Amino acid sequence: MKRQEFKGEITAFLSLLFVLLLSLVGAMIQSASIHITKSMKRTDTRLALESVFAEYESDMLKEYGLFVRRDVSESMLSRRLEFYGAKSMKHQIQKVQLLTDNHGRAFYEQAVRFMGGKIKVDKEQTETPREEAGETEEKEFGQEINESLENTLQEKGKTLSEENNPIEIVKRLKKSGLLSLVLPETESLSDRSIALERLPSHRTLQMGTESEKGVLKDGMLQRLQFTRYLAKQFSNYTKKESENGLLYEEEYLLAGLYSDQENLEAVLKKILRIRIGLNYAYLLTDQEKQAEAEAVAATLCSLVLLPEITGLVKQAVLFAWAYGEGIQDLRILMEGKKVALVKTKETWKLSLENLMKLGTDQDARPKEGEEKGVDYSSYLSTLLGVEKREKLSMRALDLIELKLGIPVDTCITALQIKSTCKMQRGIQDTFLTEYQY
Repeated sequence: MKRQEFKGEITAFLSLLFVLLLSLVGAMIQSASIHITKSMKRTDTRLALESVFAEYESDMLKEYGLFVRRDVSESMLSRRLEFYGAKSMKHQIQKVQLLTDNHGRAFYEQAVRFMGGKIKVDKEQTETPREEAGETEEKEFGQEINESLENTLQEKGKTLSEENNPIEIVKRLKKSGLLSLVLPETESLSDRSIALERLPSHRTLQMGTESEKGVLKDGMLQRLQFTRYLAKQFSNYTKKESENGLLYEEEYLLAGLYSDQENLEAVLKKILRIRIGLNYAYLLTDQEKQAEAEAVAATLCSLVLLPEITGLVKQAVLFAWAYGEGIQDLRILMEGKKVALVKTKETWKLSLENLMKLGTDQDARPKEGEEKGVDYSSYLSTLLGVEKREKLSMRALDLIELKLGIPVDTCITALQIKSTCKMQRGIQDTFLTEYQY
């Protein structure tokens, strides 16, 4: 029987093609498996890191609306990440941001967000630390007039009479101490004090690894929200709420001194300067009061035979009168009442005659404030609004640490980790994961 013969070229070709197709499908399956594994590992790490940051300080959130995580070491972080599902990987901390970094910038950002605000960051620029300007001595309003008067009298070898002299009355008042002069007689002052050198704004702090960040694009709205946050979270003389640390917290934010009494006096001096300027501005518009001041000045000058300096003495008398009215304004504010921002004949409290009685047994304190005006807390908010953001942030962190007992330079607000995982066939994947409150 004759055998049939067939050619096998097509069969061999299809066999080779089938092998190639199987290899391609296998490679695709393996590649997909690797990518799926990578995606799962990254997802596991991201979720685990979020869970780690869910272990925030509840007291910090409850008291101040801040999300922070206490100090994290690499060994502890690895254990917590593994506990939350990021297993079979090696984790290293790459970057960490602390609450105190960059003069409390993270605190400022969270405070603004807490009040409903938003902050943009220009990442193309870097923020350079601002140098603290040296503290300059503030000149009291009207001091130049008084210095000019004293120099003129010295040149002529004369001295104004101390009797019925508003200028001398004010000099005496300044030596008596502002707190005893303006605070209610029945009010007891706080005797609390702190050790400044132990606080974040004074001691050497732990630093995060991410020391340079983009420039904050904050404006007037953000600064206003930050001021509102400080007024909401911290106490002052008329709003005593603090159990630990200082009692007059807003005053500390503005003055930064070691005791409640020093901070209060420093702030009252700032408010007094404002009131003196506003009161003097009103006196320049009141012809009757200017006539009274000129009459007193003329009498004082006639006693020393120097009528040519009557105008200079008149201005000094007006400043003294504005100072006395400022004392009355502070007395009203310290009782939790309001003072008219701009004075009128109806809201002016102190006569020139009663100015002579300030600080004596015949001193008459004002009994009422104004329905429409500005209270003590509003003056504090105004002063906070013009203070440096960095200084306020660090002093606020001082108060938070005092109250909660948590070292604020151990509080983490952002973290970046590098994770390395090994997969099949010796393939290794390295990726970064970040989280920020």
